[in-house]
Amino acid sequence: FALLFPLGTSVKAFTLSVHPSPRSALSSLQAGVSVWYSSSTGNTEAVAGYISKAAGDLDFNDIGDATKKEIEGSDALIVGAPTWHTGADEQRSGTSWDEWLYETLPNLNMKGKKVAVFGVGDQQSYGDNFCDAAGELFDLFKAQGCIMYGMTSTEGYEHTASKALVNDEKFCGLMCDEDNQYDLSEDRAKAWIVQLKDEGFF
Repeated sequence: FALLFPLGTSVKAFTLSVHPSPRSALSSLQAGVSVWYSSSTGNTEAVAGYISKAAGDLDFNDIGDATKKEIEGSDALIVGAPTWHTGADEQRSGTSWDEWLYETLPNLNMKGKKVAVFGVGDQQSYGDNFCDAAGELFDLFKAQGCIMYGMTSTEGYEHTASKALVNDEKFCGLMCDEDNQYDLSEDRAKAWIVQLKDEGFF
């Protein structure tokens, strides 16, 4: 198209500058990233919401509704679960994850995909099994060839034992306690997203 300038007006006065909008930058951050969870009481869904908001309003959905195309088509996945079957070696979440991890995940092409795990547990009532299901997600996605991101410090937690530990000082991802430390969850999610950005997850 052509720009018409009034007589006597310099072209310089009409120079247009194009800068990426915050929304455009946000869309670039979100591209290829999906959030998947499953929840029994709503606590894991709440934490998924905090994570989504911190990352710029990512979509988050129940893993039971996921299609093969949605999972394999994502460059990066944020996945989270509660723990209900305490002490179990497998199927620890008591949610859609229990079937999906063992019947669907093994049949997907996941090699090289970025994955970050979050878990929700209760340190006081189930301190011996705090966020065990998060450890199950971590182990099984890693076994499928995924690259795991987002390990966090155990500092500030009061659990006794957890299968979500990768060593004495680190969890396999973000752990939240909506029963006893609900006031910390949103800030923990914000800090975790910053960490994931620094790690090159996004």
